[in-house]
Amino acid sequence: MDTEKFRAEVKARLKGKSQEQQVAFAVRSAMRMLPLLAVQVKPQKPSFSVKKQREAFGFWQEENKQAYLASLLRAYAACMWRVSASNIYAAAFATNIYAAANAAAAFATNTNANAIIAAGTAYAIANAYTAANAINAADASAETATYVYAIANTNTTILKEIQADLILIDQLTAKELLHTPLWSISPPKDWIKSLNDFKDDTLSLNARFEVWLDWYEDRLQGKPIDVSLLKQWVNIPKEIESQGVAAINAYLKNLVAKTATQPLNRVRAIFIGYGEAGKTSLIRALHNEPVVAGKEPMTAGIDIRDWPVPDTDIKAHFWDFGGQVMAHATHQFFLRSSCLYVLVLNARSEINSNEQAEYWLQHVKSFGGNAPVMIVGNKADLASVNLNMAYLQGKYPSIVGFYPLSCTQAQTTYKNKFASFQEDFCEQLRQVGTHQMLFTKEQFAVLQDLRPYQAQSAFLKQDEFTALCQRHGIGEDGVQNRAWLLDILDKLGVVIHFPQLAYLDDYILNPRWLTHGVYTLMYHRQARLTDTEVVAVLHNKPIVDEQGKKLEYPKDKCRTIIMDAMQEFKLAYPLKRGTLIIPELLPSDQPSNIPFAKTGGLAFEFVFRGFLPRHVMPELIVSRHEEIVGENVWQCGVLLANKTYQAQALAKVDYHDRVLSITVQGADAKDYLSLLNAEVVRILKRLDLVYHEMIALPLAACRSNRLGLPEEKAPYKQLCASANKGERSYTSPLGFDYDLGQVLGWILPKAQYQAISHHYHNSTVHQAEDIHMSDTRQIQTTTYIEGAIKDQAQVAAGNISNKNQTINNSTIHGHAINANTISGSFNTTTADTQTTTLLAQLLKEIEDLNAKIPADQAKALTRPTEILREASTSLDKDDLSYGLKKIKDTVITLGEIAKPVLDIAVQLLAL
Repeated sequence: MDTEKFRAEVKARLKGKSQEQQVAFAVRSAMRMLPLLAVQVKPQKPSFSVKKQREAFGFWQEENKQAYLASLLRAYAACMWRVSASNIYAAAFATNIYAAANAAAAFATNTNANAIIAAGTAYAIANAYTAANAINAADASAETATYVYAIANTNTTILKEIQADLILIDQLTAKELLHTPLWSISPPKDWIKSLNDFKDDTLSLNARFEVWLDWYEDRLQGKPIDVSLLKQWVNIPKEIESQGVAAINAYLKNLVAKTATQPLNRVRAIFIGYGEAGKTSLIRALHNEPVVAGKEPMTAGIDIRDWPVPDTDIKAHFWDFGGQVMAHATHQFFLRSSCLYVLVLNARSEINSNEQAEYWLQHVKSFGGNAPVMIVGNKADLASVNLNMAYLQGKYPSIVGFYPLSCTQAQTTYKNKFASFQEDFCEQLRQVGTHQMLFTKEQFAVLQDLRPYQAQSAFLKQDEFTALCQRHGIGEDGVQNRAWLLDILDKLGVVIHFPQLAYLDDYILNPRWLTHGVYTLMYHRQARLTDTEVVAVLHNKPIVDEQGKKLEYPKDKCRTIIMDAMQEFKLAYPLKRGTLIIPELLPSDQPSNIPFAKTGGLAFEFVFRGFLPRHVMPELIVSRHEEIVGENVWQCGVLLANKTYQAQALAKVDYHDRVLSITVQGADAKDYLSLLNAEVVRILKRLDLVYHEMIALPLAACRSNRLGLPEEKAPYKQLCASANKGERSYTSPLGFDYDLGQVLGWILPKAQYQAISHHYHNSTVHQAEDIHMSDTRQIQTTTYIEGAIKDQAQVAAGNISNKNQTINNSTIHGHAINANTISGSFNTTTADTQTTTLLAQLLKEIEDLNAKIPADQAKALTRPTEILREASTSLDKDDLSYGLKKIKDTVITLGEIAKPVLDIAVQLLAL
């Protein structure tokens, strides 16, 4: 039976079954493939030992093995929880399943054809996850089974088990199906050998994967699933996530052994919004304290208050952020994903309500991920806050709801509305509390013993913390050792320490001490501060927290902690010994006589679609402060001169137009621009931002006469993509034709330009890997043949070779048609053609859908549709992914009417 016929048969058999049953079928099909990850792969480093001739997971790079394997296993768990919890959204916000897709792609760098089999598990589980979140679960589940069939078509036993599952799905519920052993008969001997090899390979990673092997053994035997435990496994606290695979697995082991049972019972609610919006008033109203209009003092930094969550053991910490613009650069250090956000908007503000909301929602998205957000429209008794909620919730699905309130009338006219808000507020805090990490009794005992210290002092000596850990049996060895606990306590805000500042022998027990210290200096509004002035501001001036307690700032702590912390946070840089410069407090106007030519040079721009964080330019200034030319630095820009390259750069930011520009002049301008570009990309990397990289098109590259016309700009990635396809020209929006080689040669450093120009003139295949200015590796080209799963079967069957070939001086890594020569090929790939075709279909289906749904729902599709239209010409991967995810997240709530749109969006995301 061919794959298409098999797929149609499976899809027909799944038709009419519940999504839970379809996903359960997909997961079982995928899980039988897991041992095949133990394929025979030649070691990356040759060895004379016979035992070393099979390298564990050799199709993955060494540094990625732990993360990729963990992502696959966690994807299994997420899909099984989705089925067991009977909730279509259960897996959606649980974990980053897309890491599994990265694992699927990673195998392609290997030259051994057997590694293709290993990709089956990755591909199958990615499809299973798709099935867990899409309307067309039957189609995705059938695709999973087809892939298993395609790469295991010589193993009749596995295929018989797939057929057996298709019979069981008529007889059992989804949960019963998952509680059925994976094999109805004894597994074949070759599969048993693969399983044993897989166990050995997994243990060789030394990342405590034993807990996962035990879990997989339970699935093989069909043991009952502990749904509550599985939920904890899927919803790993972010604090643990950030510590790596070994720490995650150690935490899972504690959950299984039920030694980690003690919750911290603390959650954080962060109140954000512009100054005078009413954040402090709302917090006072929640404490049943009187609120008088115009009487609340401005919050100078961050106020922290405790609040017991009704009917729970959870204590909420309210973080009240000052809304003044100068403080926004510091938000990156305090906003977290494991908390609830309350965005307070002022109905009487001169700033449009939707603009207010978008600005702060982007803050949360960038620094807090998918954390829930409640929007409060304060002062509703004076004016209404008009928000386009359909649009906002379409773009920011983490919004819980909108609550028009009046804090001054919370106990009178707006009593019922305030009570409704408080009820939802408590429920959200309880939900956040369910995702908090659990401690062992020994770890929790250390937490308990820290409380008396916190009441007595703002600081804790290192040796005191060591003594506490030793008292409760937490030593220096093992994964969850003393250093692990200190890192967790720092992430939770219980203890603050700076591991980069090794000379410090104190930890901070009171976060108010640090935040009030930093903000006091910020609100002092003096850009240049000597250590003597810092001491004068902090030590000689009484600083009182929101609880009325005076905070003491010893002189030595002002110098060794506050000043160094501001440098560590990239809020300030040293001008000379004992003197700090705070870029955010510098004059806002550019100096009048900057020694930099107004015309000429290389120009590069980062154009932000919605949000340009305030910290980006200050951090760039701090990171490159040793290159600042004289006094040519201000809030929104800096003149730099590199010490290695003969070049100067003028970097500026325009917050109104949301553009960060870099212009470089000098003999080594290209190299310096590449360096600064990489610096900006590094700063932006941790944020979920949408931006375009634009370059100025040189007049010399234009094939038409453009004298007297304004300079044109073009998307950098689009130009690279065009060159990768072998195109020689670029047509600008104004219709002018540019020599693409000259354009890229104008801006790329020599090594990169030589690589792309060699490909541009001589390449015979499509280059798959994007060229980025910050990436100076030798560019490799990859030949793709018609793209789907069917081709993997062709490789396995021997119809396609999987080996390195040199074609016209371009090295091919990956699959190539087994021919002696290829020449003269500048054709686009089948994958590109398929993407373009599907995009056109998607846009047509969206247009049809808009005519069938209410206007407010249609409006939520407007912006992502515009993004897709823009990306349809350049095939920019980032923009396509962003737009498709937004389309998918929006239409998934619309039901069957949106199925055609969702089907195509899912296909495109898979591509």
